[in-house]
Amino acid sequence: MSFPNPEEQILVFHTASGQPFNVSLPYLEEFSQYNIRVCIDYGAQLGATVVLFVILLLLTRPEKRRSAVFLLNGLALLFNFLRLIFQCIHYTTGFERIYPYFSGDYSDVPKSAYAISIVAVIFETLLVVCFECSLVLQVHVICATVRRRYRRLLLALSIAMALLPIGFRMAFTVMNCDEIIHLSAFNSIWWLESAMGIVITISICFFCAIFVTKLGFAIRQRRRLGVRDFGPMKAIFVCGCQTMTIPAIVTIIQYATVVPELASNVLTLVTLSLPLSSIWAGATLNSHQNVSIPLRRQNLWQALAFGADSAGRTKQSATTTATATDTTSSSAARTLCYAEQDYTKQSHDSDTPFGISVEHDISVTSTHRNKSLV
Repeated sequence: MSFPNPEEQILVFHTASGQPFNVSLPYLEEFSQYNIRVCIDYGAQLGATVVLFVILLLLTRPEKRRSAVFLLNGLALLFNFLRLIFQCIHYTTGFERIYPYFSGDYSDVPKSAYAISIVAVIFETLLVVCFECSLVLQVHVICATVRRRYRRLLLALSIAMALLPIGFRMAFTVMNCDEIIHLSAFNSIWWLESAMGIVITISICFFCAIFVTKLGFAIRQRRRLGVRDFGPMKAIFVCGCQTMTIPAIVTIIQYATVVPELASNVLTLVTLSLPLSSIWAGATLNSHQNVSIPLRRQNLWQALAFGADSAGRTKQSATTTATATDTTSSSAARTLCYAEQDYTKQSHDSDTPFGISVEHDISVTSTHRNKSLV
């Protein structure tokens, strides 16, 4: 018997009672390819989450690890890691086997498979709660210099915009867990899932628009004062733009294209962008500081990267006064009024006409002075 197109064959399966049912070969291939693509997507997100979580622990100063922003960002990465782990494990359970999926007979699926699916949904809800709270806190901190009435208005709007997606997410979690337990069709909650994605996108854009606008005005004011270097505020500005635009674009694309679990990437992108901005800003701030800190206050990354000997030399160089043989820029004490000038530029640089720069080149030969000369 010959087939004009063997790739479109119809396969015949039988239920436990002997009732036959047909499955086309293209449908079977689509099922397997979908699972492979989704697992690759989850694996990539999982790897990025683990890498950033390790970097966050290594590059964050010990005194900053007790801050609320660090705890919220760390919990968001942890919940995202657990969510992706359970979602990957889901595709190894009985729900994704060929016979139960096409026959609709899930009687042999163990209870542990139900628990894995429900736990993954719960961790996703906790993830949304964490990064929404982190956005509220960061907007509140960045707007601390705004007038009180405007600051209170922004805080009220921020809390409302955070509670709205959290409420949609919790409602979807309850209904989704109920559908999993009773093995019902998900057609009845598709509208809620779509509305939840739209509300989360609006919330992200709202928070980051406030965040980026405030930083944009601050950067503009600093440029007027003559500060033109790429500082930590510009780092947060760039990452804030990324946090606002990329998840929003990805969320809009999911309604126009058919990509498996594209909405899951939105949560991961937001989770990765929030701590990334603080890490970049901290690294930029450290690069502008020319003084060394004692070993007991150094972060874990410096101790692991350079070792105890290098840390000891750093401490010794910080406590030793400048001598005539030290010809580097650290031997010059510099006082900056209203503006931070680059060390390689003179005070009469035409590119930085604003601000007053007073320079003192001092050689200290005595180590018994208790106060700085500048």
